[in-house]
Amino acid sequence: MASTGRRRFLRGAAAAPLALLARPSALPATEYASAFEVLDAIDRREADVDGRLAAIVRAVPGARPFADSVGADHARHRAEREKLRRRLRLRAPAPALAPAPAKPDLSLAALREAQQQLVHAHAEGLPALGDAGAVDLLARHMVDASRHLTVIDLWLEAEEGRD
Repeated sequence: MASTGRRRFLRGAAAAPLALLARPSALPATEYASAFEVLDAIDRREADVDGRLAAIVRAVPGARPFADSVGADHARHRAEREKLRRRLRLRAPAPALAPAPAKPDLSLAALREAQQQLVHAHAEGLPALGDAGAVDLLARHMVDASRHLTVIDLWLEAEEGRD
């Protein structure tokens, strides 16, 4: 991609969190009733992204630096969400009962979809939080998730360019 085209793409991607809030999505909208539901949905979607990335790293070892970076952000986000849960006096989520798929889809498109769902959970959950500090925290997490989505988009574009 030409330098000018990449800059244009990155500028647009940086505005993605705001665009998610401003325009309707192809994904069905979710209206969360409580902060607990929001945090639970984010936990599930983040775990899905982590599982897909781990599977991709097993198949494509060169993906490890990106997966490690995302994993470090997710670990920080989880710790901050746990502090938020304590501050808001929310109960911890129930452990996941459904087992992970035996063979997750290793495609970058599936990873992108999972990451996009994580970004949407953040964006759609903000109104249900009812706490300015919680909104600030999850909005910052949403920016990180949007940054990860941008990298996945660039990765997809690079793979398509090889064909």
